[in-house]
Amino acid sequence: MLRSLCLLGLAGTAWLKMLPPVRALQGDGKCGLYLCVNATVHEDMVTYEMTGLEEPLGWLALGWGTRMEGSQMIIMWPNDDGSTTLSHRRAFGHTEPLPSEYPPRHAKIAKPRVSTLWHPKAVGTLAFTIPVNKTVLSWSNPTERLIWAYSKVRPDKPPYSELTQHYSAGFLRLDLGGTMPEFVPTVQPAPHEEVTVPELSAMDGTIVTDPHEPFQRHERIIIAHGVLASFGFLVLLPAGSLVARWGRTLTPKWFSIHQTINMSIAAPLITIGWILGPIAVMDHQATHLFDAHQITGVFLLILYYLQVSLGRYIHRRRANAPPNAPKHPASNVLHVALGLFVITLAFVQTRSGMEEWKIATGRSHISHWCHDLWNIWVVVMPVAYLAGTFLLRRQFYQERYGINPGSSNYLALSPSPGNTDVVFEASDDVLPKEVESNVPLLSPHSRGS
Repeated sequence: MLRSLCLLGLAGTAWLKMLPPVRALQGDGKCGLYLCVNATVHEDMVTYEMTGLEEPLGWLALGWGTRMEGSQMIIMWPNDDGSTTLSHRRAFGHTEPLPSEYPPRHAKIAKPRVSTLWHPKAVGTLAFTIPVNKTVLSWSNPTERLIWAYSKVRPDKPPYSELTQHYSAGFLRLDLGGTMPEFVPTVQPAPHEEVTVPELSAMDGTIVTDPHEPFQRHERIIIAHGVLASFGFLVLLPAGSLVARWGRTLTPKWFSIHQTINMSIAAPLITIGWILGPIAVMDHQATHLFDAHQITGVFLLILYYLQVSLGRYIHRRRANAPPNAPKHPASNVLHVALGLFVITLAFVQTRSGMEEWKIATGRSHISHWCHDLWNIWVVVMPVAYLAGTFLLRRQFYQERYGINPGSSNYLALSPSPGNTDVVFEASDDVLPKEVESNVPLLSPHSRGS
């Protein structure tokens, strides 16, 4: 019996050794909204597979480095006859990359593996093989920095054909020293799958960054941009708006406070904070006016300057207005409406900027307390402003009778129920000096009668 069990065990061991081993591939893969990229290392060669996730598939590009300028790139596109074009290019700035006749590493078209087409949104995969960068592999952390681009317009078949501007572009990092099974999908799941945040590359314009890595220069610029712009648009401008809404019925100094906050303090902070945005893009050699956040930022700054200019115009016009001029001309109403629109748009812009942080840096999302603070302030601000509208009746009353807000020149028509001793209360300067005279209250004729 024991001999039979030993023979059975030896037979099982021999049978297991006959099975083909599951080999592990060396490389990495990342996915984003428009593109998946796999890098598989085979000795001295590395195969890159670019899987498009958006229709139509025009051309796909992969370059080495952290910025477009000076980057060696491989651009590929499918042709109508079923062939694939591979073009070596070099970028010299934010212009069309030019064909490179003598690239430092020569790439060849490769056949993509079937496993790269598993993605539910996969449109097609373009692959190429190129000699591996041995310098990167010699590092203790062989992480390769790449740039990518996607276009919806397909060029002509020749590799030197003119390229249209990319539809989307960004940055990513691939760990060439990583391992992955050969017979399972080597790309990461799409963003809607249940995966941990570090696994996602967010390749819609990001660099995959270790969240514990110290902030880079462009990241510090982005932080300064967000802090200054958010404080200016979401703290100072709402504060100036609330001063105008509440203060005009309480103190005659409301306008000087409103002007100081919205123009003297907010304008420098907003301008500097806004300028830091393009500087961060320029420092990282990214594309200007690339997405909705950047375009809206330009539009928002223009509206803010128009709002300040309109306020200055209204103030100068009111100073020279005749006594019978309307209290609320159309320019005043436009000033109020434009101010509220700027603040509302600033809330939306700030929220999109918080989402842009992950896209621009590859780090995890902004801290939860920032989102919580935004959620609270987006409720507190409208409530505080709407509460101030209950003072409109008092404002119109003061304007109708020319009462200076905050003054003590108030004459009560009847004593209050709790105070029957004082019928009216007024300061010594109720009547202007020019109205006072030495005329007695009773004329001599009245005293004699």
